[in-house]
Amino acid sequence: MRIVIAGVLAAGLALAGCSQETQQAAASAAENAVSDTASNLSVASSEVSGAADNIGDNNGDATSATSTTTNSDGATTTTTTTTNTD
Repeated sequence: MRIVIAGVLAAGLALAGCSQETQQAAASAAENAVSDTASNLSVASSEVSGAADNIGDNNGDATSATSTTTNSDGATTTTTTTTNTD
């Protein structure tokens, strides 16, 4: 906790020596970072919620195709593609 307070005080003192324009730019950048983070968290939350809603869904109408490819160096790649028609 003391480290956080010391960091905030140091940042405050550093900004105190800056011009008003620099302080405004720093504040704007911080606000944009917070806004971007909030947006990203909202999108992630929606994606997780959608995925959670699909847990246990009946995928009986799904079809799968599997292909195996052997490269010239002997490496084998297996690809399975599943298509859900729900």
